[in-house]
Amino acid sequence: MRASTPKAWVLRSHAAPEHAQQLAVELGIPHTFAVLLANRGFVSTTEVQDFLEPSLDKLLDAFTMRDMDLATARIWKAIDEREAILVYGDYDVDGITATGLLTSALARLGAKVSYFIPDRIRDGYGFSQRGVEVARKRRTRLVVTADCGITATAEVKLAREHGIDVIVTDHHEPLGVLPEADAILNPKRRDCPYAFKELAGVGVVLKLVQGLALHRPRSLPEDFVIEHLDLVALGTIADVVPLRGENRIFAKLGLERICDSTKPGIVALKEVAGLRSKRVESGHVAYILAPRINAAGRLGNAESGVRLLLSTERGEAMTIAESLEEDNTMRKKIDESTLADALDQLQAYGDELPPAIVLWSDRWHPGVLGIVASRLMERYHRPTILIAADPDEGKGSGRSIPGFDVCQALQDCRDHLIGFGGHSYAAGLTIRSDQMEAFREHLCRVVSERLTPDDYVPKLSIDGPILLEQCNEELVQFLDRLSPFGIGNTEPLFVAENIQVAGAPMVVSRNHLKLNVRQNGRELECIGFGMGHLAGPIQTESGRVSIAFVPTMNVWQNRARLQLKLRDVQIR
Repeated sequence: MRASTPKAWVLRSHAAPEHAQQLAVELGIPHTFAVLLANRGFVSTTEVQDFLEPSLDKLLDAFTMRDMDLATARIWKAIDEREAILVYGDYDVDGITATGLLTSALARLGAKVSYFIPDRIRDGYGFSQRGVEVARKRRTRLVVTADCGITATAEVKLAREHGIDVIVTDHHEPLGVLPEADAILNPKRRDCPYAFKELAGVGVVLKLVQGLALHRPRSLPEDFVIEHLDLVALGTIADVVPLRGENRIFAKLGLERICDSTKPGIVALKEVAGLRSKRVESGHVAYILAPRINAAGRLGNAESGVRLLLSTERGEAMTIAESLEEDNTMRKKIDESTLADALDQLQAYGDELPPAIVLWSDRWHPGVLGIVASRLMERYHRPTILIAADPDEGKGSGRSIPGFDVCQALQDCRDHLIGFGGHSYAAGLTIRSDQMEAFREHLCRVVSERLTPDDYVPKLSIDGPILLEQCNEELVQFLDRLSPFGIGNTEPLFVAENIQVAGAPMVVSRNHLKLNVRQNGRELECIGFGMGHLAGPIQTESGRVSIAFVPTMNVWQNRARLQLKLRDVQIR
């Protein structure tokens, strides 16, 4: 098996020392804490306080988003005149949570509302001709999309020809001419003055909900938004949008709502995932909860995810959650088979990988390609696109590395494609089978023109060196205040160099590395998820290593102890 691309440890660009010193004095915090803040660009106590204490009061005015006035007026007209409204969502977690949130809000406002999630294989991505047919059969007068529709020019036109109005809510990149919809809510529109451009689809829907409530005061309970931040956090974190600005507010406060939620669907989801008694963090959402919501949309009917989130009965919620758990177990098996197949294909390239990884097979299930593409991208640090092919056309998913916009690259290769869409880090495409070889060659040229050899080296951004004796519970508590972590707010990383390994390293659970390290008399336990392959080399070498890590508290059987979560190990 081809080895992963080794990581380079890069010291984060440090702010001027006086900035950290000033923050330490004004905030009354240790210098190490102040350096972490200064390294992240904070220069004033006001900025720090806004970041550490996110509040709904800091959310932007919904009506600064272009077309918000048109969208809210049209929806209220539909509610007042008892017109049937169809919420048309997407089949991923962002689309499912956006659909659930908008359906809940419209129902609470008295709307005659239903929802529809397309089938990934039968319908493909986005607002489709079948979606128009569904709207017609339900005698719908108004369709509101959730997390899709920005490229559906033909479909929106078809809907209007049948007397169906359309409001688009989306966050994906507009490509060319906008649909002739009654309103388009998308902060990435070039003509949209909304100050924060990085909302997820569920975030755009939340702004619409705020707009509806502002359009007719007291139409929604005052606590409606805060009660539904659990859905917003799920979709925002799962869609890997930058966790800054409004997204940080949604994620931070929404994670608290997930922990305390009494919604039967959220409770059941946590229970089947083994998280009911745990504090839910962003990693739990990304790697445990979101894949279960996603599983039905990948292999079956994504509407079960919406039904789970909207369920009001514990028994119904548990039945759906257990079904999603079974789907997720099956999805994992398909993932593993697809990944093994893709790795076999990569062997044909020998020691030199191409600038972009583009692979296809008629054995692959399109529902898992995004996950497998992410794993290959993380392992080899190259833009990656996998395609499930048939004799006529293929459907693919792409993932990209920081600094390379995969959606823009697909725009440059559009002559080979039937359709595509997405954003800078993730995109989907449809392609004629006879164009796949030419597409791969064209994409590799685009990538090689825009990236340098250094761009292909994965980098760990290090905040700085630290002694093991400086790792304590107070530091862990401060790091927790900086969370949730993700793109736009990366987890702080420290390094300890040339330290002694105490005892023999072990492989525990599913290929996780466990070892103890010692420095100046201080010994600490380390855990490296997915790093079990390093146990042998560490034991056979000199017994000294350098580690990149995050200090954490590990709670087991109601006992908490300091533990270092490894991100990388260099063997000396």
